[in-house]
Amino acid sequence: MSKFTESAEKYRLLIEKELERSLGLVSDSPLKENIGYVFSMGGKRVRPLLTVFAAEAVGKVSRDVLYGAAAIEILHNFTLVHDDIMDNADTRRGKATVHITSGVNTAILVGDQMMALAYDCLEKCSGERLRDGLRIFNEGVKQVCDGQALDESLSKLDGASMPAYIDMISKKTGALLMAAGKLGALLGGGTQKDVGLLGDFGLNIGIAFQILDDMLDLEGDAERFGKPRGLDIMEKKKNYMFLKAQQSLDDRKIAVVNAAYGKMSITDDDVVAVRDIYRGGGILEAAKKEVSDFTAKALSSLEPLKESEGKDALVELANSLVKRKF
Repeated sequence: MSKFTESAEKYRLLIEKELERSLGLVSDSPLKENIGYVFSMGGKRVRPLLTVFAAEAVGKVSRDVLYGAAAIEILHNFTLVHDDIMDNADTRRGKATVHITSGVNTAILVGDQMMALAYDCLEKCSGERLRDGLRIFNEGVKQVCDGQALDESLSKLDGASMPAYIDMISKKTGALLMAAGKLGALLGGGTQKDVGLLGDFGLNIGIAFQILDDMLDLEGDAERFGKPRGLDIMEKKKNYMFLKAQQSLDDRKIAVVNAAYGKMSITDDDVVAVRDIYRGGGILEAAKKEVSDFTAKALSSLEPLKESEGKDALVELANSLVKRKF
Protein backbone atom coordinates (compact mmCIF):
# COMPACT_ATOMS: atom_id res chain seq x y z
CA MET A 1 0.00 0.00 0.00
CA SER A 2 1.42 3.40 -1.02
CA LYS A 3 1.84 6.23 1.46
CA PHE A 4 -0.95 8.15 -0.31
CA THR A 5 -3.35 5.20 -0.18
CA GLU A 6 -2.57 4.62 3.47
CA SER A 7 -3.09 8.29 4.31
CA ALA A 8 -6.31 8.52 2.27
CA GLU A 9 -7.75 5.45 3.99
CA LYS A 10 -6.84 6.83 7.42
CA TYR A 11 -8.60 10.12 6.69
CA ARG A 12 -11.59 8.44 5.03
CA LEU A 13 -12.14 6.51 8.25
CA LEU A 14 -12.02 9.73 10.27
CA ILE A 15 -14.41 11.41 7.83
CA GLU A 16 -16.85 8.49 8.02
CA LYS A 17 -16.78 8.68 11.81
CA GLU A 18 -17.46 12.42 11.64
CA LEU A 19 -20.40 11.87 9.29
CA GLU A 20 -21.80 9.21 11.59
CA ARG A 21 -21.31 11.51 14.58
CA SER A 22 -23.14 14.30 12.74
CA LEU A 23 -26.31 12.18 12.69
CA GLY A 24 -26.51 12.82 16.43
CA LEU A 25 -27.28 16.44 15.57
CA VAL A 26 -30.55 15.28 13.94
CA SER A 27 -31.29 12.47 16.40
CA ASP A 28 -34.90 13.60 16.89
CA SER A 29 -35.60 14.22 13.21
CA PRO A 30 -37.91 11.89 11.24
CA LEU A 31 -35.42 12.41 8.38
CA LYS A 32 -32.44 10.94 10.27
CA GLU A 33 -32.82 7.48 8.72
CA ASN A 34 -33.00 8.96 5.21
CA ILE A 35 -29.86 11.03 5.79
CA GLY A 36 -28.08 7.96 7.10
CA TYR A 37 -29.17 6.15 3.92
CA VAL A 38 -27.55 8.89 1.80
CA PHE A 39 -24.31 8.55 3.77
CA SER A 40 -24.44 4.76 3.30
CA MET A 41 -24.28 5.20 -0.47
CA GLY A 42 -20.57 5.84 0.06
CA GLY A 43 -18.49 7.45 -2.65
CA LYS A 44 -14.82 8.30 -2.91
CA ARG A 45 -15.10 11.22 -0.43
CA VAL A 46 -12.97 13.31 -2.79
CA ARG A 47 -14.06 16.70 -1.46
CA PRO A 48 -13.44 16.08 2.25
CA LEU A 49 -10.11 14.42 1.39
CA LEU A 50 -9.16 17.56 -0.52
CA THR A 51 -10.10 19.59 2.56
CA VAL A 52 -7.91 17.46 4.82
CA PHE A 53 -4.93 17.27 2.47
CA ALA A 54 -5.11 21.03 1.86
CA ALA A 55 -4.86 21.56 5.62
CA GLU A 56 -1.97 19.12 5.83
CA ALA A 57 -0.18 20.90 2.97
CA VAL A 58 -0.09 24.24 4.82
CA GLY A 59 -0.30 23.31 8.50
CA LYS A 60 -1.98 20.54 10.43
CA VAL A 61 -5.15 18.46 10.52
CA SER A 62 -7.15 19.45 13.61
CA ARG A 63 -10.67 18.72 14.81
CA ASP A 64 -11.74 21.92 13.07
CA VAL A 65 -10.45 20.56 9.76
CA LEU A 66 -12.50 17.38 10.20
CA TYR A 67 -15.59 19.44 11.03
CA GLY A 68 -15.03 21.41 7.84
CA ALA A 69 -14.43 18.23 5.81
CA ALA A 70 -17.69 16.71 7.07
CA ALA A 71 -19.56 19.93 6.24
CA ILE A 72 -18.19 19.88 2.69
CA GLU A 73 -19.18 16.23 2.18
CA ILE A 74 -22.68 16.77 3.58
CA LEU A 75 -23.12 19.78 1.31
CA HIS A 76 -22.00 17.68 -1.66
CA ASN A 77 -24.49 14.94 -0.81
CA PHE A 78 -27.26 17.49 -0.40
CA THR A 79 -26.63 18.59 -4.00
CA LEU A 80 -26.77 14.96 -5.17
CA VAL A 81 -30.15 14.35 -3.52
CA HIS A 82 -31.65 17.37 -5.26
CA ASP A 83 -29.78 16.68 -8.53
CA ASP A 84 -31.29 13.20 -8.65
CA ILE A 85 -34.78 14.67 -8.33
CA MET A 86 -34.12 17.19 -11.10
CA ASP A 87 -32.54 14.54 -13.36
CA ASN A 88 -35.20 11.89 -12.64
CA ALA A 89 -32.38 9.51 -11.70
CA ASP A 90 -33.48 6.17 -10.27
CA THR A 91 -30.08 5.09 -8.94
CA ARG A 92 -27.01 6.64 -7.38
CA ARG A 93 -23.85 4.57 -6.82
CA GLY A 94 -25.81 1.42 -7.51
CA LYS A 95 -28.55 2.13 -4.94
CA ALA A 96 -32.06 3.52 -5.34
CA THR A 97 -32.16 7.31 -4.96
CA VAL A 98 -33.98 8.89 -2.04
CA HIS A 99 -36.92 10.15 -4.08
CA ILE A 100 -37.43 6.58 -5.32
CA THR A 101 -37.27 5.02 -1.85
CA SER A 102 -39.16 7.74 0.01
CA GLY A 103 -40.88 10.01 -2.50
CA VAL A 104 -40.01 13.38 -4.00
CA ASN A 105 -41.39 15.50 -1.16
CA THR A 106 -39.39 13.64 1.46
CA ALA A 107 -36.26 13.77 -0.70
CA ILE A 108 -36.54 17.57 -0.97
CA LEU A 109 -36.78 17.79 2.81
CA VAL A 110 -33.84 15.41 3.23
CA GLY A 111 -31.73 17.69 1.08
CA ASP A 112 -32.85 20.77 3.01
CA GLN A 113 -32.11 19.10 6.34
CA MET A 114 -28.66 18.06 5.10
CA MET A 115 -27.89 21.66 4.22
CA ALA A 116 -28.72 22.69 7.78
CA LEU A 117 -26.66 19.77 9.09
CA ALA A 118 -23.66 20.91 7.06
CA TYR A 119 -23.84 24.30 8.75
CA ASP A 120 -24.16 22.60 12.14
CA CYS A 121 -20.90 20.75 11.49
CA LEU A 122 -19.11 23.87 10.34
CA GLU A 123 -20.39 25.83 13.33
CA LYS A 124 -18.44 23.52 15.63
CA CYS A 125 -15.18 25.07 14.35
CA SER A 126 -13.47 27.24 16.92
CA GLY A 127 -13.35 31.01 17.11
CA GLU A 128 -11.31 33.21 14.89
CA ARG A 129 -11.47 31.29 11.60
CA LEU A 130 -15.16 30.44 11.77
CA ARG A 131 -16.38 33.65 10.13
CA ASP A 132 -14.01 33.31 7.16
CA GLY A 133 -14.89 29.62 6.94
CA LEU A 134 -18.59 30.45 6.74
CA ARG A 135 -17.87 33.00 4.03
CA ILE A 136 -16.00 30.39 1.95
CA PHE A 137 -18.72 27.83 2.55
CA ASN A 138 -21.56 30.22 1.66
CA GLU A 139 -19.84 31.24 -1.56
CA GLY A 140 -19.53 27.58 -2.48
CA VAL A 141 -23.24 27.01 -1.84
CA LYS A 142 -24.26 29.99 -3.98
CA GLN A 143 -21.95 29.03 -6.84
CA VAL A 144 -23.16 25.41 -6.87
CA CYS A 145 -26.79 26.54 -7.04
CA ASP A 146 -25.96 28.99 -9.82
CA GLY A 147 -24.12 26.22 -11.67
CA GLN A 148 -27.10 23.90 -11.45
CA ALA A 149 -29.37 26.65 -12.79
CA LEU A 150 -26.94 27.30 -15.65
CA ASP A 151 -26.87 23.57 -16.43
CA GLU A 152 -30.65 23.57 -16.70
CA SER A 153 -30.72 26.59 -19.01
CA LEU A 154 -27.75 25.42 -21.11
CA SER A 155 -29.57 22.25 -22.11
CA LYS A 156 -32.41 24.34 -23.51
CA LEU A 157 -30.26 26.82 -25.47
CA ASP A 158 -29.84 26.27 -29.21
CA GLY A 159 -26.75 28.46 -29.25
CA ALA A 160 -24.95 27.02 -26.21
CA SER A 161 -21.22 27.79 -26.32
CA MET A 162 -18.07 26.26 -24.91
CA PRO A 163 -17.30 29.35 -22.75
CA ALA A 164 -20.81 29.12 -21.26
CA TYR A 165 -20.23 25.43 -20.56
CA ILE A 166 -16.87 26.07 -18.82
CA ASP A 167 -18.52 28.80 -16.74
CA MET A 168 -21.29 26.38 -15.80
CA ILE A 169 -19.01 23.53 -14.69
CA SER A 170 -16.73 26.00 -12.89
CA LYS A 171 -19.72 26.74 -10.68
CA LYS A 172 -21.57 23.41 -10.60
CA THR A 173 -18.51 21.19 -10.00
CA GLY A 174 -15.46 23.42 -9.58
CA ALA A 175 -16.88 25.72 -6.92
CA LEU A 176 -17.34 23.02 -4.29
CA LEU A 177 -13.83 21.66 -4.83
CA MET A 178 -12.57 25.24 -4.65
CA ALA A 179 -14.41 25.67 -1.34
CA ALA A 180 -12.90 22.40 -0.08
CA GLY A 181 -9.38 23.58 -0.88
CA LYS A 182 -9.90 27.02 0.60
CA LEU A 183 -11.60 25.75 3.74
CA GLY A 184 -8.90 23.17 4.37
CA ALA A 185 -6.14 25.73 3.95
CA LEU A 186 -7.92 28.20 6.23
CA LEU A 187 -8.72 25.71 9.00
CA GLY A 188 -5.27 24.15 8.70
CA GLY A 189 -3.64 27.46 9.56
CA GLY A 190 -2.59 28.63 6.10
CA THR A 191 -2.03 32.19 4.94
CA GLN A 192 -4.41 34.07 2.66
CA LYS A 193 -2.04 33.26 -0.21
CA ASP A 194 -2.27 29.56 0.68
CA VAL A 195 -6.06 29.78 0.75
CA GLY A 196 -6.08 31.32 -2.73
CA LEU A 197 -3.65 28.79 -4.18
CA LEU A 198 -5.56 25.81 -2.85
CA GLY A 199 -8.82 27.31 -4.03
CA ASP A 200 -7.37 27.59 -7.54
CA PHE A 201 -6.18 24.00 -7.29
CA GLY A 202 -9.66 22.81 -6.38
CA LEU A 203 -11.37 24.85 -9.09
CA ASN A 204 -9.21 23.52 -11.91
CA ILE A 205 -9.33 19.94 -10.67
CA GLY A 206 -13.12 20.34 -10.57
CA ILE A 207 -13.23 21.46 -14.21
CA ALA A 208 -10.98 18.57 -15.26
CA PHE A 209 -13.11 16.17 -13.20
CA GLN A 210 -16.34 17.26 -14.90
CA ILE A 211 -14.97 17.07 -18.45
CA LEU A 212 -13.72 13.56 -17.67
CA ASP A 213 -17.15 12.78 -16.23
CA ASP A 214 -18.71 13.84 -19.54
CA MET A 215 -16.34 11.51 -21.37
CA LEU A 216 -16.92 8.58 -18.99
CA ASP A 217 -20.65 8.95 -19.57
CA LEU A 218 -19.91 7.25 -22.90
CA GLU A 219 -16.68 5.38 -22.27
CA GLY A 220 -16.80 4.40 -18.60
CA ASP A 221 -17.84 1.19 -16.92
CA ALA A 222 -21.60 1.75 -16.57
CA GLU A 223 -21.97 -0.60 -13.60
CA ARG A 224 -19.13 1.00 -11.64
CA PHE A 225 -19.99 4.50 -12.87
CA GLY A 226 -23.41 4.09 -11.24
CA LYS A 227 -25.58 5.28 -14.14
CA PRO A 228 -26.54 4.07 -17.63
CA ARG A 229 -24.00 4.65 -20.38
CA GLY A 230 -24.93 7.56 -22.63
CA LEU A 231 -27.29 9.15 -20.10
CA ASP A 232 -26.14 12.67 -21.04
CA ILE A 233 -27.16 12.03 -24.64
CA MET A 234 -30.50 10.56 -23.60
CA GLU A 235 -31.09 13.69 -21.51
CA LYS A 236 -29.84 15.93 -24.38
CA LYS A 237 -27.17 17.51 -22.21
CA LYS A 238 -25.01 20.12 -23.94
CA ASN A 239 -21.84 18.67 -22.42
CA TYR A 240 -18.22 19.02 -23.48
CA MET A 241 -18.46 16.39 -26.20
CA PHE A 242 -21.58 17.87 -27.78
CA LEU A 243 -20.16 21.40 -27.84
CA LYS A 244 -16.74 20.30 -29.11
CA ALA A 245 -18.48 18.41 -31.91
CA GLN A 246 -20.38 21.56 -32.89
CA GLN A 247 -17.07 23.44 -32.99
CA SER A 248 -14.93 20.99 -34.90
CA LEU A 249 -16.85 18.40 -36.93
CA ASP A 250 -18.06 18.67 -40.52
CA ASP A 251 -21.70 19.28 -41.33
CA ARG A 252 -22.45 15.62 -42.11
CA LYS A 253 -21.24 14.41 -38.72
CA ILE A 254 -22.86 17.26 -36.84
CA ALA A 255 -26.14 16.38 -38.57
CA VAL A 256 -26.06 12.90 -37.02
CA VAL A 257 -25.58 14.36 -33.53
CA ASN A 258 -28.23 17.03 -34.02
CA ALA A 259 -30.72 14.54 -35.46
CA ALA A 260 -30.44 12.43 -32.30
CA TYR A 261 -30.80 15.47 -30.03
CA GLY A 262 -33.82 16.59 -32.05
CA LYS A 263 -35.80 13.43 -31.35
CA MET A 264 -38.57 13.32 -28.78
CA SER A 265 -37.08 10.14 -27.35
CA ILE A 266 -33.46 9.07 -27.87
CA THR A 267 -32.87 5.33 -28.35
CA ASP A 268 -29.87 3.15 -27.55
CA ASP A 269 -29.10 3.08 -31.29
CA ASP A 270 -28.96 6.89 -31.29
CA VAL A 271 -26.51 6.82 -28.38
CA VAL A 272 -24.26 4.39 -30.27
CA ALA A 273 -24.43 6.55 -33.42
CA VAL A 274 -23.44 9.70 -31.53
CA ARG A 275 -20.71 7.87 -29.63
CA ASP A 276 -19.25 6.60 -32.92
CA ILE A 277 -19.26 10.12 -34.33
CA TYR A 278 -17.40 11.37 -31.26
CA ARG A 279 -14.88 8.54 -31.48
CA GLY A 280 -14.25 8.95 -35.18
CA GLY A 281 -14.12 12.74 -35.03
CA GLY A 282 -11.43 12.99 -32.35
CA ILE A 283 -13.80 14.43 -29.76
CA LEU A 284 -12.74 11.96 -27.06
CA GLU A 285 -9.07 12.78 -27.66
CA ALA A 286 -9.87 16.50 -27.40
CA ALA A 287 -11.62 15.86 -24.08
CA LYS A 288 -8.61 13.95 -22.77
CA LYS A 289 -6.32 16.83 -23.69
CA GLU A 290 -8.61 19.33 -21.97
CA VAL A 291 -8.58 17.19 -18.82
CA SER A 292 -4.78 17.07 -18.96
CA ASP A 293 -4.49 20.85 -19.45
CA PHE A 294 -6.77 21.76 -16.54
CA THR A 295 -5.00 19.21 -14.32
CA ALA A 296 -1.64 20.77 -15.16
CA LYS A 297 -3.08 24.18 -14.33
CA ALA A 298 -4.28 22.85 -10.97
CA LEU A 299 -0.90 21.31 -10.16
CA SER A 300 0.87 24.56 -11.00
CA SER A 301 -1.04 26.19 -8.11
CA LEU A 302 0.75 23.85 -5.71
CA GLU A 303 4.25 24.82 -6.85
CA PRO A 304 4.68 27.78 -4.44
CA LEU A 305 3.82 25.57 -1.43
CA LYS A 306 6.64 24.10 0.62
CA GLU A 307 7.30 20.41 0.18
CA SER A 308 5.21 18.27 2.52
CA GLU A 309 3.28 15.01 2.69
CA GLY A 310 0.07 17.00 2.29
CA LYS A 311 1.30 18.60 -0.93
CA ASP A 312 2.37 15.20 -2.26
CA ALA A 313 -1.04 13.80 -1.35
CA LEU A 314 -2.80 16.56 -3.30
CA VAL A 315 -0.73 15.71 -6.38
CA GLU A 316 -1.63 12.04 -5.98
CA LEU A 317 -5.29 12.90 -5.45
CA ALA A 318 -5.38 15.01 -8.62
CA ASN A 319 -3.73 12.29 -10.67
CA SER A 320 -6.03 9.60 -9.30
CA LEU A 321 -9.12 11.62 -10.22
CA VAL A 322 -8.14 12.21 -13.82
CA LYS A 323 -7.00 8.63 -14.39
CA ARG A 324 -10.20 7.06 -13.14
CA LYS A 325 -12.29 4.79 -15.35
CA PHE A 326 -15.57 5.35 -13.51
